[in-house]
Amino acid sequence: MNAPLSKRLNEAKWGEFKIGDLFEINPTKWYKLTNEEIISENGIVPLVSNSSTDNGVMGFSNLEANNKGNSLTCSDTTLGADTMFYQENDFIGYQHIQNLVPKFERFNKLIAFFIISSCRLSTQNKFDYGNKFNRENMRATAILLPQTSSGKIDFDFMEAFIREL
Repeated sequence: MNAPLSKRLNEAKWGEFKIGDLFEINPTKWYKLTNEEIISENGIVPLVSNSSTDNGVMGFSNLEANNKGNSLTCSDTTLGADTMFYQENDFIGYQHIQNLVPKFERFNKLIAFFIISSCRLSTQNKFDYGNKFNRENMRATAILLPQTSSGKIDFDFMEAFIREL
């Protein structure tokens, strides 16, 4: 990207895409154990919870990961996509965490960061404690993504933009 980032964003062609069209959204697999039984001081497998910090990771475990990495996670008990994070590695889920597995092949950390930013913008001030960002609302939420001239998602643009940031 040679032009300034803001100029590139303004010049890009944008299209609406529903999160549910881009991702399979299902509850994470989780162990029905207490935190003390899951979390280990010397654990290496991330335990993803409802936290909006530390990539949603509450701690680490020595139990076997029960969810595949290269996906997104998001709590269904929050006000929007503030708990949406990219999980690079396999992980252990937690109650009320949704696992967003891409329906498209070209998915990586850079594309995930772009999509997460778009999700956070699209959900800002739209959900509250009575109207949660649950699985149904996740599926129906439209986000803006850059498009190629043929109307397909412009993955090259997203990767180059995040790389430049």
